[in-house]
Amino acid sequence: MLPYLTTMLPSRHSAGAELALKRRSREGLCLRLMATTLIAALITIINPTPSKANMNLKLYAYNLLTWQEFQCFNWLIHYESRWNPKARNGSHYGLGQMRSTWYRDLSPQGQIKASIKYIRHRYDDSCKALQHFETKGWH
Repeated sequence: MLPYLTTMLPSRHSAGAELALKRRSREGLCLRLMATTLIAALITIINPTPSKANMNLKLYAYNLLTWQEFQCFNWLIHYESRWNPKARNGSHYGLGQMRSTWYRDLSPQGQIKASIKYIRHRYDDSCKALQHFETKGWH
């Protein structure tokens, strides 16, 4: 038995000593698991692979929209840029393929916010924008 754990126990011969040792052991395991999870999250943030970066952008967009709106928004952004914030098609840039260098210079999260703002201003929600896109071929 580890010496620092035995000093925290009421007594070596008490009935609760073994339970206290198991609880402390479980708490240590939980702390190690939390630390490992935190390190993995930091590594993902510091050095994301493209698929993880896209997933983080989708999660960011999902948190700004309802589930139904997110599904429509996801379809539109996937069609426009494949969730690539550096996508370019002629004079159109970014996730939402807007025609502005200001939009191009935004962070990916800023591009998502600007795209949502544009869609809400013009169509009320992303599902109406998707419906417009399906009938007209543009939005």
